[in-house]
Amino acid sequence: MRVEHRDTFQLGRWKPSRIDVLKLYCVMLKQLDGCWQRPSFVFLLAASVVLFVTVFYGQSLTTPLKQFRNASSVVLDSQWKKVLTFFGNDDFYLYVVGIVLSIQIPFWSVGCMFMFVDYYNWPRWTRKYKLQPGTHEPVDLNRLKETIRVVLINQWSVSIPLLVSSYFMKKFTNTMPIIDDLPSLQRFIVDFIIFIIVDEIGLYYVHRLMHHPKLYSWVHKKHHEWPAPIAITFVYSTRIEYILNMIPVVLGPLMTNPHLFTLWAWYAFVHLRGLKNHSGYHIPGLTSSEEHNYHHMMNNACYSRSPFLDRLHGTDKGFRAYLARKELEKQQQQQQQQNSVSSLGSSTDSTMTWTCITLNDSSAVLSLLLIGGGNSFSM
Repeated sequence: MRVEHRDTFQLGRWKPSRIDVLKLYCVMLKQLDGCWQRPSFVFLLAASVVLFVTVFYGQSLTTPLKQFRNASSVVLDSQWKKVLTFFGNDDFYLYVVGIVLSIQIPFWSVGCMFMFVDYYNWPRWTRKYKLQPGTHEPVDLNRLKETIRVVLINQWSVSIPLLVSSYFMKKFTNTMPIIDDLPSLQRFIVDFIIFIIVDEIGLYYVHRLMHHPKLYSWVHKKHHEWPAPIAITFVYSTRIEYILNMIPVVLGPLMTNPHLFTLWAWYAFVHLRGLKNHSGYHIPGLTSSEEHNYHHMMNNACYSRSPFLDRLHGTDKGFRAYLARKELEKQQQQQQQQNSVSSLGSSTDSTMTWTCITLNDSSAVLSLLLIGGGNSFSM
């Protein structure tokens, strides 16, 4: 008897129809209900789809992807040449003015949007995303003016002189970033990952140092004048704190000497992230700013931008307990609402039953009266 060896996996005699596949898909969606609102789950799902497509269709997609990459690189390079021409191919303007614009444009465009929302409390639907509703609502105008003044002083009287000094230092040490050709996507991603890791580690320990009792009052206390922060308070600080906060941000670029475009993108990202973390809102689709908001409330926990080092050092225990209390209160409120709806339904049923009984009694009395009236009339 000859035995056939099959290397391929088969499903036996079951051949799934489109209806079966649709049913299986619906079951999967039901199991995943509620996960779609988590950014981490969405990211994991997208990564899984990319991995699946790469594994099963990577060979057939190689040529189109190469063509797309080549075409896009040509377009991006031509646009970058226009940027270089706009700045006159002058490395001073490209480095100093370019970095200033990459910071100021995103910071003040997004910051003014948040200031408008916080000052006018409009549109109203944004209130449901507020992490500390009722605090600084609306924002005091005089306090807002003072905050803007401090932010502008830090950005223009501290940041720009340091930026100009770093330009001449780079020229002297021959470490100016590459300007002519755009970096490859791989180099851009690797540089960005290094920046984020170095910034995360550096900021955590610098931040904890500024909370030391001997340093806090004259270095970091000003930043905590806003227990419920607004977006632009990201740069609301003393000058010494502003410089200390810059160290982790510039340390990564000093290590890798990236392309100028990568520098622009990094500084824009840092300020947009800072605006989001200090906005006081949980913006759907983005990582929550609730952790840093808790830091401003309690002043003794959650020192990093991401939860990893706080979890490692145990400086997020209070925050996790706070989240557990919030979740418990939310469940209790939902239970109370369900109980109130149930009691309302039962009282409605009782009222309807009593009404029916009353109507039945009234009809019985009316019938007796009619019968009695008929008899007396015939008499």
